[in-house]
Amino acid sequence: MVDTYFDITPYLNAIAHDQLILTANNRLRNHMLRAYGQWQASSNIQVWPTPRIYSLSQWLESRWEMLQRRAYAPAAQRIISNLQRQTLWEKIIGESSLAQALLQAEPLAQAADSALRNLELWQLTEEDVRSADPILNIQSNSYCWLTWLGDFRARLSKLGFITQETANQILINAFKQGELTQEATLYLTGFDDIPPQHQDLINSACHELVTIKPLDNASHLQRTELNNTEQEMRAAALWSKQQLEQNPAAMIGIIVPNLGQCRDQVERVFVEVFEPLAALPDQPRYTLPFNFSAGTPLATTPIIAATLDLLELQKSSWELESLCNLLLSPFFGDADTELVLRAHLIHTLRKQGKFTISLSDLRYHCQKLSSTLAIPVNETHLATRLVQLENYRRQSFGFHSAEYWCDFFQQHLQLLGWPGTRRLDSQEYQQLTLWNQVLDNFLQLDATGINFSYSNAIQQLRSIAGKTPFQAQTPNSPIQILGALEGAGLQFSHCWVMGLHHRQWPPVPAPNPLLPSNLQRTKKMPHASAERELEFARALTAHYQQCAAQVIFSSAHSDDDSELSPSALIRHLPLTAPAQLIHTHTTTSAENYSLLTHSKQWELVDCASAPLLEITKEPVRGGANLFKEQAACPFNAFARLRLGATRTEEPLAGFSPIERGNLLHDALATVWRDLKNQAALIALDETSLGNLINNAAQQTVDALKQKRGTSIGAYYAQLEQERLSELLAEWLAQEKTRPPFSVVAIEEEVQITFAGLPLKLRIDRIDELANGELLLIDYKTGQPKAASWQGERMDEPQLPLYAVTASSEIAAIAFAQINAKAMQWIGTGELHVAHDGIFPGKQSWHEQLQEWQHHLQQLAQDFIQGDARVDMKNPTTAQYAEDLLPLNRLLEADALAAFIQRQQGAV
Repeated sequence: MVDTYFDITPYLNAIAHDQLILTANNRLRNHMLRAYGQWQASSNIQVWPTPRIYSLSQWLESRWEMLQRRAYAPAAQRIISNLQRQTLWEKIIGESSLAQALLQAEPLAQAADSALRNLELWQLTEEDVRSADPILNIQSNSYCWLTWLGDFRARLSKLGFITQETANQILINAFKQGELTQEATLYLTGFDDIPPQHQDLINSACHELVTIKPLDNASHLQRTELNNTEQEMRAAALWSKQQLEQNPAAMIGIIVPNLGQCRDQVERVFVEVFEPLAALPDQPRYTLPFNFSAGTPLATTPIIAATLDLLELQKSSWELESLCNLLLSPFFGDADTELVLRAHLIHTLRKQGKFTISLSDLRYHCQKLSSTLAIPVNETHLATRLVQLENYRRQSFGFHSAEYWCDFFQQHLQLLGWPGTRRLDSQEYQQLTLWNQVLDNFLQLDATGINFSYSNAIQQLRSIAGKTPFQAQTPNSPIQILGALEGAGLQFSHCWVMGLHHRQWPPVPAPNPLLPSNLQRTKKMPHASAERELEFARALTAHYQQCAAQVIFSSAHSDDDSELSPSALIRHLPLTAPAQLIHTHTTTSAENYSLLTHSKQWELVDCASAPLLEITKEPVRGGANLFKEQAACPFNAFARLRLGATRTEEPLAGFSPIERGNLLHDALATVWRDLKNQAALIALDETSLGNLINNAAQQTVDALKQKRGTSIGAYYAQLEQERLSELLAEWLAQEKTRPPFSVVAIEEEVQITFAGLPLKLRIDRIDELANGELLLIDYKTGQPKAASWQGERMDEPQLPLYAVTASSEIAAIAFAQINAKAMQWIGTGELHVAHDGIFPGKQSWHEQLQEWQHHLQQLAQDFIQGDARVDMKNPTTAQYAEDLLPLNRLLEADALAAFIQRQQGAV
């Protein structure tokens, strides 16, 4: 059991006399109550009265409720909530002509509300602002804010609201008038800075005010430096682990001044050191041996993030990645049962090559796949839910109250099968409870009289959930990870304060941009000046030095951008090397890995041979591409063509290189289906040829544009059509200079059996010359080479394969290179007429065909026999196989080779 983090002894007399104790925050109050409970338990007392220990906000709320119960006339008003305040400010600023040039209303509304709080807490008026800004005009921030403030106060009055600070002033008057009974003695603890209004209120509430300072304990103070922030965090985690191993009863504090900004990183490092298995997907969640004072935003927890995304499913389009993630969410319908359907759906959506997906596209592909996969569609099927969602969509139009949207959202989520069919764990149940609180808070906005559109309502929910901290309910932990203020008043056995470098400690001043800076400095408002920040940081540092018997202060030498130096507030402390503080730098993850590697005798398994291809039982995929893949790398052919490990191309803005190549193929096919021979081409006048080219280009571009939907704009499509027309015109001019020919086959598909493999082949074009000789043509928009047909592992086997399997004798093969850099023929064969770019090889055409036949048969046999060696032909092959790295283990090749060498050496 973890001992208390608070020394209750100095307060026992006050508690015994039922005197009021106010704490700076609720965390400190809970620690005090826990400490008092343990003190009572140590005296074998099982039942005792609850001491009068409250946080300041709790006490203010209780005094206000008392005034209302007594029907105190000035208290017959509602206090506006923080959310209501924020929403009113956003509406006022959004409607203001003064804010038209500003960017986002939300952060500006936060600054405006903070300015009002500071003004009232420091008991100032608008006149004080005007006096402090001698050049107040329409261009100044203060002028804008005063204008908005007038509107804000008018709306508050109309709605019957007052601010919390106005309520505080009413409480002050009530104490002074005797409506509320003053305390004889009031104790304060954990307060480092009290605004004037709170101080006035506390003074009015008691005859005697007592602040108990912690005892001046003798602490062992040390300072250390690490290379960077990551190492600093890891050092603190390893040191904590070391302290617990030496003393399981230790109470350790880790203070991180900027915890709100780096909480995720700190948690990752501590989990890595203490509980590396916690990150495994099948590992049930359990209590970690450390506790954070800063909760995570509720909106970032998986179940609530999915909830908010599901509420937005009706929007017109979704980013591809976000939609794919949502489809895999366990909180969306029956995700486990529909896993196969959803995996196919995600694959299909990615193949569209779009950055965004519409709801109608999602619904169409889901219904089509359900039919293709023969999945029965019932009332809980994903396709059914999507259809119902579309029918429900019309109710999302218009502006409505928060109550309307809460009902709408609840029905919307129910329709989508939220929160899924699997059993929720403890933390998810806690998060759902907080979600209900988010909805309750959203309902408060009806009191402001503001109606919301569908998107505005969801934006409000996201904002509320983002500002709602989630802190899992956990027992006391031996390690408390705290922010700069949360450690105030707490005591530890050991404490590590990190991040105290010169750029962070003292913090950089950040005055409110809407109040005159000189007014903020004069009144010493929060973050107003470097002097105030220094004073505040010095007071906190002095407290940290007294909070434990051993206190370590640390800083990093650098961050990602620049060098850092220790804060001047800790530079005087003795410097200790990290190695003297931490005996081992090995994390639990590293220990587990070491144990794993030495626990068993590793066995090398030869995976170079896959099972034989049973042609009668297993489909043969790829066509001519089978030979290209097998030649490039046998494993690539096995993975892609037998295992189905297909590459999904990333979406691109505009047409991809593959799509541009297809446009050229399709346009040329259209042209030659119309012309049929060179004579017809030559017979066309310039206008007719231009019309033919433009029509072919427009037809092919329009077809692809229609397939791509809204991702391709009309202007971009027009530019692509013009580019394609220019290529076609230049190439057809080249075609006119060739020997006479007729086009006898266009995009011809044939089914053959070669070396035992059933294959489906498609050839771009076959020309018949005037003497009857046949020429195979393959259009290329890249940089083809005749050398790609040579060698046992040829780069481009398609034309050689067709040449050796064609039913008619082929006289030559050729690439038609068509791009902006070159328009030329690259070919080989034995033609009896001169043809530009087509030349005989080093051997006769018959011998060439026999050589291709042999090499292709060998590749086919290797594929059938299950050759799956990871044998990349060249670096280019490896570059185009990066998607297979998780399977081919190429990155581990050096380590595996070293292991094999050690094994052979051991033998």
